[in-house]
Amino acid sequence: MSLLRIVGVHGIRQGASATTEELSHDWRAALVSTPALPGASAPVRSRHDGMVVTVPSYRDVFPKTVTRFVRLGPQDADGVPMDEEEEAFVLDALAAYAPEAIAAEASLDTSFEGTLGEEQLTLRVARRKRAVDQVAGKGVTDRLLWFVREAHTYIHNPETATAVRATVRKTLVETEATVVLAHSLGSVVFYDMLSRGEIPVKADGHPVVTTLVTLGSPLRWLAVRKGVHTPGEPLGVAAGVRWTNLYSPLDVVPRGKGLADLADGVTDVVAHNGALNPHNVERYLGKPIIAECLRQARTA
Repeated sequence: MSLLRIVGVHGIRQGASATTEELSHDWRAALVSTPALPGASAPVRSRHDGMVVTVPSYRDVFPKTVTRFVRLGPQDADGVPMDEEEEAFVLDALAAYAPEAIAAEASLDTSFEGTLGEEQLTLRVARRKRAVDQVAGKGVTDRLLWFVREAHTYIHNPETATAVRATVRKTLVETEATVVLAHSLGSVVFYDMLSRGEIPVKADGHPVVTTLVTLGSPLRWLAVRKGVHTPGEPLGVAAGVRWTNLYSPLDVVPRGKGLADLADGVTDVVAHNGALNPHNVERYLGKPIIAECLRQARTA
């Protein structure tokens, strides 16, 4: 039986401190425990049963910003404040998440003393944070801000983005993986690679990767898409690549929605991950549809 070679592309925050070995172990363990869909063949159960999972860590090439470890704060580890361009990106992203909040924003109290974390933000971001929380629920923006700032760092820092993509490509080449599982901002990284033609190809010019599964993808966000995709065009992957997208209705990163209305050839699958940390990668990896995608990849 041939090996099923899988590469995982992790989200920035998950890889803040984990090594390649640790990430690979955790993702493999989640896949090993994944049940099959009713009536489907059982999934590959372990490396010894023919599955190798490699999740390259790019923690050493991504800037060690404060928001890799905490959710709030306008300064990175070198003391560089949030500039006007990043502030605008954050404001646009929060407005896109809860557009109905913007109308009430002007009437909010501008005094933020004693509010945890808000004194670290710019006044405009702090005010919008409060407005969004009033509409979407208290604490929602706490979960959003770390993601939005990390997305900005990838999209607007060419050196960082190039280094991250090179790390992933090196693993794809070395493993000759046919399956990619991409979580959170990792789906943006891999889609960026596809758009740039940086995915390994076979002699016939088709991608070596034939199965793509995105998990909790933020590609629905216009601010994120503009950094890796041609505006006005539908999202899409190369011919011969089967794309399945999992999203949880309570996951704030994909905004609780799929990608089928924005992408050609993608199959959306709802993943009910519960209300407590619905963005968790292991909850996504544990869904039966993952086992079915791996089964189809093996028999393709």
